[in-house]
Amino acid sequence: MNSSKNILKNVEVYPQHVKVRKKCAISVKFTINIELPKYSFLIFRLRGGRNNKNDWYFLQPYDANKNGFIELFLQKRKHLIPITITGKELMIKYLILDSEGIEKETEINLILKDTLAQSIVEKNKKIEVLIKYPGKQEILLENLPTIQVVSENFDHINIIAPSIINLDETFDCILRFEDRFNNLIENFSGQIKIICKEDKNGTESFCIKTLINKENEGYVKISGLKINHLGVYYLEVLYANASFKSNPILSKSDQDFTLNLYWGYIHGHSNKSDGMRTIYEYYENLIKAGLDFGTSTEHDRLYETSDKDFAEIKQLIEKYNKREEFASLFGYEYGTWYTGYGDICIYHYHNRIPIFRSEINKYNSTPKLIKNLQKYKNKALMIGHHTALRPGHRNWEYFDDSLEKLVEIYSTWGNQEYAYSKGNPLPPRYKFFGYGKYARKRGAILGKKGCYVTDALQRGYKLGFVAGGDDHFGAFPSGNVDLDNGIYPSGIMAIWAKQLDHDELWKALINRKCYGTTGPRIILKFVINEFFMGDIVSLNDYIWLKEERLIELNIISPIKIEKIEIIRNNKVFHHISVQDNSVDLKFHDKEDFESICLDHSRKKEKFLYYYPRIFMADTNMAWASPIWIIKN
Repeated sequence: MNSSKNILKNVEVYPQHVKVRKKCAISVKFTINIELPKYSFLIFRLRGGRNNKNDWYFLQPYDANKNGFIELFLQKRKHLIPITITGKELMIKYLILDSEGIEKETEINLILKDTLAQSIVEKNKKIEVLIKYPGKQEILLENLPTIQVVSENFDHINIIAPSIINLDETFDCILRFEDRFNNLIENFSGQIKIICKEDKNGTESFCIKTLINKENEGYVKISGLKINHLGVYYLEVLYANASFKSNPILSKSDQDFTLNLYWGYIHGHSNKSDGMRTIYEYYENLIKAGLDFGTSTEHDRLYETSDKDFAEIKQLIEKYNKREEFASLFGYEYGTWYTGYGDICIYHYHNRIPIFRSEINKYNSTPKLIKNLQKYKNKALMIGHHTALRPGHRNWEYFDDSLEKLVEIYSTWGNQEYAYSKGNPLPPRYKFFGYGKYARKRGAILGKKGCYVTDALQRGYKLGFVAGGDDHFGAFPSGNVDLDNGIYPSGIMAIWAKQLDHDELWKALINRKCYGTTGPRIILKFVINEFFMGDIVSLNDYIWLKEERLIELNIISPIKIEKIEIIRNNKVFHHISVQDNSVDLKFHDKEDFESICLDHSRKKEKFLYYYPRIFMADTNMAWASPIWIIKN
């Protein structure tokens, strides 16, 4: 059937707006311009499908006194059987048993009562209408009814400041006016006071008052701020008898430390594959979240993301790389679930590298992918995603250290570092949709033995750490978005670099000068003697490291640090309870290299590695890329 004919006519929706996470009644009217014969289905979907990602709840046709009661009215009475589907999808299918079916030009009225709107703002949210003829696939109709999902009332101000500034250097901060679900509140207005305070004693560095006008999208940048003293500071914003606090700011001199700290997000999806937002909204939301760098990673399969789509994304990245305050790079997600080849995000230094699609036979395994990428060594980067999640696990037998220098240690699928049985508080989980007092917040634990990050490190693989999302909502607030969909809130990553541009971003990634957190913007330095996170140190060149190593860890956090574990060769070598927002840790490891080193699984190399595992309030975590000492 010609899909151009599958168009709804005379579409009406009432009301036109609903608020996030509020129960609401919705009426949808339309005329269907096709005939649906007996045994066809007429389908309504509120959640699920390619781009309909959300946490909408309550849909049932059985009891008018319970939440989500739905009624379908036709011009003529018809014999229909309703079938509800909940879980990954929230939908109702009406099986048509009437001998005459549903005639062309039938007016249909759908009334939904006490349904629970999703917790994330969405413009023109589609109420999807599908049809299915006997023995055929479902068809999504065109000219769908839409509704505006708008934010709740103001709840808080989210203040995002740079983590590190140079003394007397002017800087910007971002104010996000948000509801309790971290959605932006449009047209916020009011008088606010911004105070810069020293972290320990509360000494004020500056205080300014400013009037926020209504002409904004809930997002305001304040420029020209300056701190005149060294130390750790934060910004406090006062509004309507309430106080809100920024992430910590380290004011330093150029002599203290030459690198700068930048925050980013490099794994997410727009509606170019299976995300909610347009690619333009996606990138603008990266900016509005106060991120310094970022990109989307659309799925590699042709039916999801076309060559034309990828070309458009590359052009958009070039545009954003011209901005002084943002850097980007091209990436995509190579996906082969249930095979052991894993999901892998692939990033390109330049646009002359081809896209290797997993659906094509000569690229459809990790060994084939590696073979084709090897000619682009140092210009292509592979980053394993949810390596220990059972459905999409990664077999570490397939590996090339010239291409794979990082691993996504945390995402919405959980902490892939180590197993739940060994104490992982955020183990790999799968989706589980549930809402209410008795619903589970998280899905089932689905970890795969032998596929954790620690298993790769045990083999001798030199993998630094990033954290991110696999986000499909495209909101990227600095505070967590924690939808009722069974998986975890997105994480965030940081790089240490001389400046913010495409080349420095790439250099930081391939040299592992990065760390990841579950969300908090902590300032983290990890050093062994003069070597920094991500370094690989040859014992042949630094023989004195054989007998003794000085380990230093410095953390400044916006939330309480509960404890720290220093991992040496996959074992907790040193641990301390902190119960503070900062820590300066320094100690020696005096065990001889030869007595504690491991053997590489693939080559004649002995190695030793260290990294910090940080536990913070509200089950937050962070990890710095390891430092390796090797002997060939």
